[in-house]
Amino acid sequence: MPQSERLPPSSAAPVPAPTPEPGAVTRLVRSIRGLPLAERWWGPGCAGLPGWFQAESAPTTDATPRFQELYARARRGEPVLPAEANRHLYLLVKGMLGDELFGYLEDNQLRLEQRGLETCAVSVDTEGSLEANLAQVRKALENAAFFRRSVVLVGHSKGAVESLSALAMYPHLRACVRAVVALQAPYGGSPVAHDLMASPEMRRVVDIALPLLFYGVSRSVEDLSYPRRMEFVRRHPYPVEIPTVSLATSRDSRRSLLWPVAHYMRERYGLASDGLVATVDAEIPGSRVVRLDDLDHAQAALMGIPGLAPHHPGDLTEAMVALALE
Repeated sequence: MPQSERLPPSSAAPVPAPTPEPGAVTRLVRSIRGLPLAERWWGPGCAGLPGWFQAESAPTTDATPRFQELYARARRGEPVLPAEANRHLYLLVKGMLGDELFGYLEDNQLRLEQRGLETCAVSVDTEGSLEANLAQVRKALENAAFFRRSVVLVGHSKGAVESLSALAMYPHLRACVRAVVALQAPYGGSPVAHDLMASPEMRRVVDIALPLLFYGVSRSVEDLSYPRRMEFVRRHPYPVEIPTVSLATSRDSRRSLLWPVAHYMRERYGLASDGLVATVDAEIPGSRVVRLDDLDHAQAALMGIPGLAPHHPGDLTEAMVALALE
């Protein structure tokens, strides 16, 4: 075709394809990459705050030797629960992100059911705020009281805090509660939660990660910071007349999945911890305390790899319940 007969090039530029919106994980990664160097936000952290409540609360009693006896018997398959155990309803309360973890508290609940006990999982939102979940625990206890049921509360981590807090806030609920088992509860607060919320940059990550990745709210982390726990506990001290056993653990071993966090707390603050909760913060005022130095925060509620997990969740729960009912 002659040059003069060729069609002129089109003046209309091609329309670019729309750029897809970045997903939640992409936004989280971008936020993390935008953080400043550690020394720019390190600050004082929570130094001096772990265990803050012990000087102004009822003393605890060390029940570790008795627990070890009960646990050894449970491991051998021997009966350890008292006769009265069958008369109670066992309400289990999950901790933060429990609904996202496969098998979380399942073995604990199954063991109680295998012993002929009636159990029920309280329908808390494991990514939700303390206030919202308190309402669910209160509802479960009021339902039990309506049907004249005696209750044993078994809570892990934030779920234990919500159980304890409901009894502290609502005195009318205490009459139907026979005992409380608090497994690794950040009663005084959590150094991890505190440090995450104390730094503006890290708080920005939490604000992004919880709503977008877990459909939760960052307030569920903030509820476990030391200022929030101080405010709540001083307004609503835990009633020491309720028979309560608390599990306070630590593990600083590279064989633990939570070792990096446990190592951080030991190096920065000199704290013994289970990787998420400092041991001193898990000792409920007035309770009988079981202290273990070989258990991280996941191993009380999740089945571990044989040979790596030092305690079996089912045996541990059975022994703790037996201890609470003595």
